[in-house]
Amino acid sequence: MLARLFSGSVGKKFAMALTGLALYVFLAGHLAGNLLLFKGDGGAQFNAYSEYLLRHPLLVPVELGLIAVFLAHVWLAISVSLDNRRARPQGYQVERVSGGRNWASATMLYSGLFTFLFLVIHLRNFKYADRAGGTLYELVIRSFQTPLYAGGYVLAMILLGFHLWHSFQSAFQTLGIDLSRRLRSLSIAVCLVLAGGFGVIPLWIYLSTVR
Repeated sequence: MLARLFSGSVGKKFAMALTGLALYVFLAGHLAGNLLLFKGDGGAQFNAYSEYLLRHPLLVPVELGLIAVFLAHVWLAISVSLDNRRARPQGYQVERVSGGRNWASATMLYSGLFTFLFLVIHLRNFKYADRAGGTLYELVIRSFQTPLYAGGYVLAMILLGFHLWHSFQSAFQTLGIDLSRRLRSLSIAVCLVLAGGFGVIPLWIYLSTVR
């Protein structure tokens, strides 16, 4: 019965909204941990936080849950997009701007797929990278001292910001919450904090360590 519920167009949009909001919670927590890079203690607290997570007994179950949520969100996004193209409804979209689609809504699928590609590269370069006997902090600093990688990371965060901005509003609209002006302002603030917070890290590292 549950599978039948989420196999329909409305059910898919509802599930996509819920999985999307769950990923917002993860991004907020991940950003909070990454902000320890700014402590100015040579990475002591950041490395301690990283080691704590690696030793935590719930790490594997949480990671598996996140993977399931993320893959479900990707599948739902593609499925809803294909459904919309076949039936031509305007589902899971924010209000039209001046009578037309905005740039963020028109490129949701593409920005989402780009984010997926970025995530694969990000995990390969950090979580599963060879630290050569060093710490995660040293790996992060070394990576963002490369202008191409730092610049690419910032660009990825800009695109992610547009994706988050539209999807935040769309999720609440799908859940039946009225898109008031306050909610639209909140969506902009949330996306600026998340995308901007991640984006300022490589800029700060590059500008403060490269002479």
